[in-house]
Amino acid sequence: MTGFWKEANKITHALWYADEQACVFCGDKHGPICLTCTANYLYPDLGRCLGCGKLIHSEKTHCLDCTAGRGPKQLDQVTAWGHYSGGLREFIQTVKFKAHPRRIIEIARPFSDWAISQLPVVDGIVAVPMHKTRLAERGFNQAEVIASALHWELGLQIIPGVERIEPTSSQVLLSRQERLHNLKGAFAVRHPEYLKGRRVWLVDDVTTTGATLEAVAEVLRGSGVQAIYGLCLAAGLDEEKLAVAKP
Repeated sequence: MTGFWKEANKITHALWYADEQACVFCGDKHGPICLTCTANYLYPDLGRCLGCGKLIHSEKTHCLDCTAGRGPKQLDQVTAWGHYSGGLREFIQTVKFKAHPRRIIEIARPFSDWAISQLPVVDGIVAVPMHKTRLAERGFNQAEVIASALHWELGLQIIPGVERIEPTSSQVLLSRQERLHNLKGAFAVRHPEYLKGRRVWLVDDVTTTGATLEAVAEVLRGSGVQAIYGLCLAAGLDEEKLAVAKP
């Protein structure tokens, strides 16, 4: 038995060592995320818009859109781990479009550490749901994979009950208002008893305008959810910051 535990300890040490040595985004030997990638993609020196999650000047609380009343209304706060560009964008697209959901494990710890430093304690996690036809095509819901990683790292319950009942066309080229219209009636809560009175993190991979988070949050509010905090891997930069963003 002693030999078994010695061998197990070697394996664990080797895995930890490998994790510490390789940067997830660039492969440099200063991981799990090197200082350069942290600066270029995660922008720890910037703030996050409380309304939609976009990266903003640290002395501000809301981006230009949310200040003008164009942001989400149903969420108590939204935060994003980093900027949807470069290595972080490539990582998300590899997970999402090249069918590598297991790679979320590589960022589970630093992302979870970020989440608990930015958001209040909650009762559980709600993943933005995917319509069954899209789920059949892709084979997994990336938001559920992220929620599972948070569950394992932080012990937070994954709360079911929200479904995507209507398929929607791509949102990429749509304005925020067009996205909200596109998502009208797309989500429903089948089991409100799971949600009533709860405080939740609402998880997705990327937020741009906050329209998807808003559409899900609306049905959560209607089911009696007490507080909703949006959490995403990546978001855009506020317009004011684009001119001085790192290349």
